[in-house]
Amino acid sequence: MRYCTLADLLLAIPERTLIQLSSDDPLAVAINEAVVEQAVQQAEELVDAHLRGRYTLPLESVPTVVRNATVHLARHWLYARRPEGNELPDAVVRTEKSALKIMESIRDGKLSIGVPATGEATPEPGEMKVRTKPRVFDNALLEKY
Repeated sequence: MRYCTLADLLLAIPERTLIQLSSDDPLAVAINEAVVEQAVQQAEELVDAHLRGRYTLPLESVPTVVRNATVHLARHWLYARRPEGNELPDAVVRTEKSALKIMESIRDGKLSIGVPATGEATPEPGEMKVRTKPRVFDNALLEKY
């Protein structure tokens, strides 16, 4: 199930602005849905990265907090793809940071999304290496006591 739709984005971004953000043609009159889809996919993957291990994915129903975070992250991605050197609007930057903090709180179990959790976040699989200093009190020295 998708975490947000084009209709959700249109509630956060005026249509004319979304046309300009999604199209590389300055004379475009329609939203480039492929670019919007890529923005939503990027946002959903980031949300899933925070939810993975704590919840069974994909979520059966999308809580409002997850949908809103996805919209804010996708909106930020759309604004950031414009390389004109203009600064991002302050509201876009603030809502993206807020969405990331909310996702971190959900990941850490400090905030509930109303869906039963499957357990604590699981560590990523793989090998772990540790480097330590040589032991000062090795077995030979300890046996002398």
